[in-house]
Amino acid sequence: MKKNLLYAALLIVLLGVAWWVTQKDDRSTLDPNETVFSVEDTASIDRIFIADKSGRSILVEKQTDGRWLANDTYYARWEVIDYILGAFRQMEVRMPVPKAGIENAKKQISVTGKKVELYSKGKKIQVVYVGHATIDSRGTYMIKEGAETPFIVHIPGWEGYLSPRFFTDLQDWREKVVLRLDPDSIASITAEFPNAPSENYSISLNSDKSFTLLDASGKLEPMVNAGFAKSLFAGFNKLEVEAFDNFGVMRDSIVNMSPSWLNLQVTEKNGKTHTFSTYFKSQLNQLDVVLLDVMPDLDRDYLFYQEENEFAIIQKRAMPWYYVRLSQLKSKD
Repeated sequence: MKKNLLYAALLIVLLGVAWWVTQKDDRSTLDPNETVFSVEDTASIDRIFIADKSGRSILVEKQTDGRWLANDTYYARWEVIDYILGAFRQMEVRMPVPKAGIENAKKQISVTGKKVELYSKGKKIQVVYVGHATIDSRGTYMIKEGAETPFIVHIPGWEGYLSPRFFTDLQDWREKVVLRLDPDSIASITAEFPNAPSENYSISLNSDKSFTLLDASGKLEPMVNAGFAKSLFAGFNKLEVEAFDNFGVMRDSIVNMSPSWLNLQVTEKNGKTHTFSTYFKSQLNQLDVVLLDVMPDLDRDYLFYQEENEFAIIQKRAMPWYYVRLSQLKSKD
Protein backbone atom coordinates (compact mmCIF):
# COMPACT_ATOMS: atom_id res chain seq x y z
CA MET A 1 0.00 0.00 0.00
CA LYS A 2 2.80 2.39 0.96
CA LYS A 3 4.64 1.46 -2.23
CA ASN A 4 1.58 2.34 -4.37
CA LEU A 5 1.24 5.70 -2.64
CA LEU A 6 4.92 6.39 -3.27
CA TYR A 7 4.52 5.59 -6.98
CA ALA A 8 1.46 7.80 -7.23
CA ALA A 9 3.24 10.71 -5.56
CA LEU A 10 6.23 10.26 -7.82
CA LEU A 11 3.97 10.25 -10.87
CA ILE A 12 2.32 13.49 -9.79
CA VAL A 13 5.70 15.12 -9.30
CA LEU A 14 6.90 13.97 -12.73
CA LEU A 15 3.74 15.23 -14.41
CA GLY A 16 4.13 18.57 -12.67
CA VAL A 17 7.74 18.87 -13.79
CA ALA A 18 6.77 17.94 -17.35
CA TRP A 19 4.02 20.59 -17.39
CA TRP A 20 6.39 23.24 -16.01
CA VAL A 21 9.04 22.43 -18.59
CA THR A 22 6.45 22.56 -21.38
CA GLN A 23 5.14 25.91 -20.23
CA LYS A 24 8.64 27.25 -19.79
CA ASP A 25 9.63 26.14 -23.28
CA ASP A 26 6.48 27.62 -24.83
CA ARG A 27 6.97 30.94 -23.11
CA SER A 28 10.64 31.10 -23.93
CA THR A 29 9.80 31.00 -27.65
CA LEU A 30 7.61 34.11 -27.40
CA ASP A 31 9.12 37.37 -28.55
CA PRO A 32 8.83 39.89 -25.71
CA ASN A 33 7.96 42.55 -28.31
CA GLU A 34 4.81 40.57 -29.15
CA THR A 35 3.52 40.42 -25.59
CA VAL A 36 3.52 44.09 -24.56
CA PHE A 37 0.30 45.81 -25.58
CA SER A 38 0.19 48.55 -22.99
CA VAL A 39 1.79 51.99 -23.28
CA GLU A 40 3.33 53.34 -20.10
CA ASP A 41 3.42 57.02 -21.07
CA THR A 42 -0.02 57.60 -22.60
CA ALA A 43 0.28 61.33 -21.86
CA SER A 44 2.81 61.59 -24.70
CA ILE A 45 0.38 60.19 -27.28
CA ASP A 46 -0.79 62.91 -29.65
CA ARG A 47 -2.32 60.98 -32.53
CA ILE A 48 -4.61 57.96 -32.73
CA PHE A 49 -5.62 56.20 -35.94
CA ILE A 50 -8.31 53.51 -36.09
CA ALA A 51 -9.43 51.65 -39.22
CA ASP A 52 -12.00 48.90 -39.63
CA LYS A 53 -12.59 46.34 -42.35
CA SER A 54 -15.47 48.28 -43.90
CA GLY A 55 -13.10 51.00 -45.06
CA ARG A 56 -14.00 53.55 -42.40
CA SER A 57 -11.27 55.21 -40.37
CA ILE A 58 -10.77 57.82 -37.70
CA LEU A 59 -7.72 60.01 -37.19
CA VAL A 60 -7.74 62.08 -34.01
CA GLU A 61 -4.95 64.54 -33.34
CA LYS A 62 -4.19 66.53 -30.22
CA GLN A 63 -4.36 70.30 -30.69
CA THR A 64 -2.30 72.99 -28.99
CA ASP A 65 -5.22 73.82 -26.70
CA GLY A 66 -5.37 70.23 -25.46
CA ARG A 67 -8.48 69.24 -27.39
CA TRP A 68 -8.49 66.49 -30.01
CA LEU A 69 -9.71 66.97 -33.59
CA ALA A 70 -11.32 64.00 -35.37
CA ASN A 71 -10.79 63.66 -39.13
CA ASP A 72 -10.09 67.41 -39.33
CA THR A 73 -13.83 67.95 -38.87
CA TYR A 74 -15.10 67.81 -35.30
CA TYR A 75 -13.56 68.06 -31.88
CA ALA A 76 -13.59 64.67 -30.21
CA ARG A 77 -15.36 63.82 -26.97
CA TRP A 78 -12.83 63.88 -24.16
CA GLU A 79 -14.32 60.77 -22.55
CA VAL A 80 -13.67 58.72 -25.69
CA ILE A 81 -10.02 59.77 -25.76
CA ASP A 82 -9.73 58.97 -22.06
CA TYR A 83 -11.41 55.60 -22.62
CA ILE A 84 -8.87 54.59 -25.27
CA LEU A 85 -5.78 55.93 -23.54
CA GLY A 86 -6.97 54.36 -20.30
CA ALA A 87 -7.21 50.99 -22.03
CA PHE A 88 -3.66 51.18 -23.34
CA ARG A 89 -2.42 52.32 -19.97
CA GLN A 90 -4.01 49.41 -18.08
CA MET A 91 -4.32 46.47 -20.48
CA GLU A 92 -2.33 43.33 -19.81
CA VAL A 93 -1.92 39.95 -21.46
CA ARG A 94 -4.06 37.37 -19.73
CA MET A 95 -2.68 34.44 -21.73
CA PRO A 96 -1.47 33.49 -25.20
CA VAL A 97 -4.09 31.98 -27.46
CA PRO A 98 -3.73 28.16 -27.19
CA LYS A 99 -1.94 26.61 -30.15
CA ALA A 100 -5.09 24.88 -31.35
CA GLY A 101 -6.91 28.21 -31.63
CA ILE A 102 -4.18 30.43 -33.07
CA GLU A 103 -5.14 30.13 -36.74
CA ASN A 104 -8.83 30.65 -36.02
CA ALA A 105 -8.09 33.69 -33.84
CA LYS A 106 -5.86 35.22 -36.51
CA LYS A 107 -8.50 34.60 -39.14
CA GLN A 108 -11.22 36.25 -37.06
CA ILE A 109 -9.03 39.28 -36.36
CA SER A 110 -8.21 39.61 -40.07
CA VAL A 111 -11.92 39.54 -40.97
CA THR A 112 -13.50 41.64 -38.23
CA GLY A 113 -10.63 43.28 -36.38
CA LYS A 114 -9.65 46.94 -36.22
CA LYS A 115 -6.21 48.39 -36.69
CA VAL A 116 -5.14 50.84 -34.01
CA GLU A 117 -2.04 53.00 -34.35
CA LEU A 118 -0.63 55.25 -31.65
CA TYR A 119 1.83 58.10 -32.29
CA SER A 120 3.96 60.35 -30.14
CA LYS A 121 5.68 63.42 -31.59
CA GLY A 122 5.25 62.09 -35.12
CA LYS A 123 6.66 58.65 -34.29
CA LYS A 124 4.57 55.50 -34.47
CA ILE A 125 4.93 53.79 -31.10
CA GLN A 126 2.31 51.05 -31.15
CA VAL A 127 0.25 49.16 -33.75
CA VAL A 128 -2.32 46.65 -32.57
CA TYR A 129 -5.07 44.67 -34.29
CA VAL A 130 -8.08 44.42 -31.98
CA GLY A 131 -10.34 41.42 -32.46
CA HIS A 132 -13.49 40.00 -30.92
CA ALA A 133 -14.30 39.07 -27.34
CA THR A 134 -13.58 35.77 -25.67
CA ILE A 135 -16.47 33.45 -24.84
CA ASP A 136 -16.67 34.75 -21.28
CA SER A 137 -16.59 38.38 -22.55
CA ARG A 138 -13.77 39.17 -20.14
CA GLY A 139 -10.96 39.23 -22.64
CA THR A 140 -10.20 40.49 -26.13
CA TYR A 141 -8.20 38.79 -28.88
CA MET A 142 -5.34 41.03 -30.04
CA ILE A 143 -2.19 40.71 -32.07
CA LYS A 144 0.58 43.21 -32.63
CA GLU A 145 1.65 44.21 -36.13
CA GLY A 146 4.20 41.77 -37.50
CA ALA A 147 3.63 39.27 -34.68
CA GLU A 148 2.92 35.57 -35.11
CA THR A 149 1.06 34.91 -31.88
CA PRO A 150 -2.30 36.44 -30.88
CA PHE A 151 -3.05 36.98 -27.21
CA ILE A 152 -6.03 37.35 -24.96
CA VAL A 153 -5.78 40.83 -23.43
CA HIS A 154 -7.77 42.29 -20.55
CA ILE A 155 -7.80 45.03 -17.93
CA PRO A 156 -7.28 43.44 -14.50
CA GLY A 157 -10.26 43.97 -12.22
CA TRP A 158 -12.50 45.27 -15.02
CA GLU A 159 -15.40 43.19 -16.31
CA GLY A 160 -15.80 43.43 -20.06
CA TYR A 161 -13.95 43.35 -23.35
CA LEU A 162 -12.09 46.11 -25.14
CA SER A 163 -13.16 46.05 -28.80
CA PRO A 164 -16.15 48.44 -28.35
CA ARG A 165 -13.73 51.18 -27.32
CA PHE A 166 -12.28 51.35 -30.81
CA PHE A 167 -15.02 52.63 -33.13
CA THR A 168 -14.83 54.49 -36.43
CA ASP A 169 -18.13 56.37 -36.76
CA LEU A 170 -17.26 60.08 -36.88
CA GLN A 171 -20.64 61.10 -35.47
CA ASP A 172 -19.99 59.00 -32.37
CA TRP A 173 -16.60 60.66 -31.91
CA ARG A 174 -17.68 64.29 -32.11
CA GLU A 175 -18.11 66.22 -28.90
CA LYS A 176 -21.69 67.18 -28.12
CA VAL A 177 -21.09 70.90 -28.39
CA VAL A 178 -22.89 73.06 -30.95
CA LEU A 179 -21.05 76.32 -30.34
CA ARG A 180 -18.18 77.77 -28.31
CA LEU A 181 -18.00 81.54 -27.97
CA ASP A 182 -16.00 83.75 -25.67
CA PRO A 183 -18.76 85.59 -23.74
CA ASP A 184 -16.81 88.84 -24.10
CA SER A 185 -16.97 88.48 -27.89
CA ILE A 186 -20.78 88.60 -27.88
CA ALA A 187 -22.31 91.98 -28.68
CA SER A 188 -25.98 91.14 -28.21
CA ILE A 189 -28.56 88.36 -27.84
CA THR A 190 -32.10 88.67 -29.13
CA ALA A 191 -34.89 86.31 -28.08
CA GLU A 192 -38.30 85.78 -29.65
CA PHE A 193 -41.10 83.78 -28.00
CA PRO A 194 -43.81 83.43 -30.72
CA ASN A 195 -46.38 82.22 -28.20
CA ALA A 196 -45.45 84.81 -25.55
CA PRO A 197 -44.30 87.98 -27.36
CA SER A 198 -44.33 89.98 -24.14
CA GLU A 199 -41.27 87.97 -23.09
CA ASN A 200 -39.23 88.97 -26.16
CA TYR A 201 -36.05 90.92 -25.46
CA SER A 202 -32.73 92.13 -26.77
CA ILE A 203 -29.77 92.41 -24.43
CA SER A 204 -26.36 93.92 -25.16
CA LEU A 205 -23.02 93.69 -23.38
CA ASN A 206 -21.46 97.12 -22.81
CA SER A 207 -17.75 97.94 -22.72
CA ASP A 208 -17.87 98.35 -18.94
CA LYS A 209 -19.36 94.79 -18.62
CA SER A 210 -22.79 96.16 -17.78
CA PHE A 211 -25.88 95.19 -19.78
CA THR A 212 -28.49 97.09 -21.76
CA LEU A 213 -31.89 95.40 -21.91
CA LEU A 214 -34.68 96.27 -24.35
CA ASP A 215 -38.20 94.84 -24.44
CA ALA A 216 -40.10 93.71 -27.55
CA SER A 217 -40.98 97.29 -28.52
CA GLY A 218 -37.42 98.49 -28.08
CA LYS A 219 -38.13 100.21 -24.79
CA LEU A 220 -35.20 100.41 -22.41
CA GLU A 221 -35.64 98.43 -19.21
CA PRO A 222 -34.15 100.34 -16.26
CA MET A 223 -33.30 97.23 -14.26
CA VAL A 224 -31.25 94.21 -15.36
CA ASN A 225 -30.79 91.06 -13.31
CA ALA A 226 -27.00 90.69 -13.63
CA GLY A 227 -27.08 87.05 -12.53
CA PHE A 228 -29.45 85.95 -15.29
CA ALA A 229 -27.67 88.14 -17.86
CA LYS A 230 -24.22 86.79 -17.06
CA SER A 231 -25.49 83.19 -17.16
CA LEU A 232 -27.04 83.82 -20.57
CA PHE A 233 -23.84 85.17 -22.11
CA ALA A 234 -21.64 82.57 -20.36
CA GLY A 235 -23.85 79.73 -21.60
CA PHE A 236 -22.69 80.25 -25.17
CA ASN A 237 -19.13 79.61 -24.07
CA LYS A 238 -20.10 75.95 -24.41
CA LEU A 239 -23.53 75.23 -25.86
CA GLU A 240 -23.88 71.49 -25.23
CA VAL A 241 -26.55 69.14 -26.56
CA GLU A 242 -27.74 65.75 -25.42
CA ALA A 243 -27.33 64.29 -28.90
CA PHE A 244 -27.04 65.34 -32.52
CA ASP A 245 -29.93 64.16 -34.70
CA ASN A 246 -28.82 65.30 -38.13
CA PHE A 247 -29.72 61.97 -39.69
CA GLY A 248 -33.03 61.49 -37.89
CA VAL A 249 -36.07 60.74 -40.04
CA MET A 250 -38.00 63.75 -38.70
CA ARG A 251 -35.23 66.32 -38.96
CA ASP A 252 -36.32 68.15 -42.13
CA SER A 253 -40.01 67.84 -41.32
CA ILE A 254 -39.56 69.41 -37.90
CA VAL A 255 -37.58 72.33 -39.28
CA ASN A 256 -39.87 72.94 -42.27
CA MET A 257 -43.31 72.14 -40.83
CA SER A 258 -43.27 72.57 -37.08
CA PRO A 259 -43.45 76.10 -35.63
CA SER A 260 -40.60 77.06 -33.35
CA TRP A 261 -41.52 78.31 -29.88
CA LEU A 262 -38.23 80.06 -29.09
CA ASN A 263 -35.76 81.76 -31.42
CA LEU A 264 -32.42 83.15 -30.32
CA GLN A 265 -29.97 85.19 -32.35
CA VAL A 266 -26.48 85.74 -31.00
CA THR A 267 -24.48 88.51 -32.65
CA GLU A 268 -20.74 88.76 -32.17
CA LYS A 269 -18.88 92.06 -32.01
CA ASN A 270 -17.38 91.27 -35.43
CA GLY A 271 -20.90 91.11 -36.90
CA LYS A 272 -21.18 87.34 -37.21
CA THR A 273 -24.57 85.92 -36.24
CA HIS A 274 -25.70 82.57 -34.84
CA THR A 275 -29.40 81.73 -35.11
CA PHE A 276 -31.09 79.02 -33.03
CA SER A 277 -34.66 77.80 -33.34
CA THR A 278 -36.19 75.63 -30.62
CA TYR A 279 -38.99 73.16 -31.34
CA PHE A 280 -41.39 71.17 -29.22
CA LYS A 281 -40.44 67.48 -28.88
CA SER A 282 -42.90 64.71 -28.18
CA GLN A 283 -42.25 61.63 -26.10
CA LEU A 284 -43.57 59.53 -29.00
CA ASN A 285 -41.03 60.86 -31.51
CA GLN A 286 -43.59 60.99 -34.32
CA LEU A 287 -44.19 63.99 -36.58
CA ASP A 288 -47.97 64.02 -36.25
CA VAL A 289 -47.89 64.23 -32.46
CA VAL A 290 -45.19 66.89 -32.61
CA LEU A 291 -47.37 69.05 -34.86
CA LEU A 292 -50.40 68.46 -32.63
CA ASP A 293 -48.41 69.17 -29.47
CA VAL A 294 -49.38 65.80 -27.95
CA MET A 295 -47.53 64.16 -25.07
CA PRO A 296 -44.77 66.76 -24.76
CA ASP A 297 -41.35 65.73 -23.59
CA LEU A 298 -41.06 67.88 -20.49
CA ASP A 299 -37.29 67.45 -20.32
CA ARG A 300 -36.18 67.89 -23.94
CA ASP A 301 -36.56 70.07 -27.02
CA TYR A 302 -35.26 70.03 -30.58
CA LEU A 303 -32.65 72.65 -31.49
CA PHE A 304 -31.77 73.83 -35.00
CA TYR A 305 -28.61 75.86 -35.54
CA GLN A 306 -29.32 77.66 -38.80
CA GLU A 307 -25.86 78.82 -39.88
CA GLU A 308 -24.27 75.38 -39.39
CA ASN A 309 -27.36 73.37 -40.40
CA GLU A 310 -27.13 71.35 -37.17
CA PHE A 311 -30.13 69.59 -35.63
CA ALA A 312 -29.93 68.29 -32.08
CA ILE A 313 -31.76 67.38 -28.89
CA ILE A 314 -31.24 69.55 -25.82
CA GLN A 315 -32.07 69.01 -22.15
CA LYS A 316 -34.02 71.81 -20.53
CA ARG A 317 -32.80 71.21 -17.01
CA ALA A 318 -29.16 71.12 -18.12
CA MET A 319 -29.28 74.61 -19.63
CA PRO A 320 -31.84 76.84 -17.87
CA TRP A 321 -29.95 79.94 -19.00
CA TYR A 322 -30.99 79.22 -22.60
CA TYR A 323 -34.68 79.62 -21.74
CA VAL A 324 -34.42 82.89 -19.80
CA ARG A 325 -37.24 85.36 -20.44
CA LEU A 326 -37.63 89.11 -20.25
CA SER A 327 -39.49 88.88 -16.97
CA GLN A 328 -36.48 87.13 -15.45
CA LEU A 329 -33.89 89.48 -16.94
CA LYS A 330 -35.64 92.56 -15.55
CA SER A 331 -36.35 91.08 -12.15
CA LYS A 332 -34.45 92.08 -9.00
CA ASP A 333 -31.22 90.23 -8.15
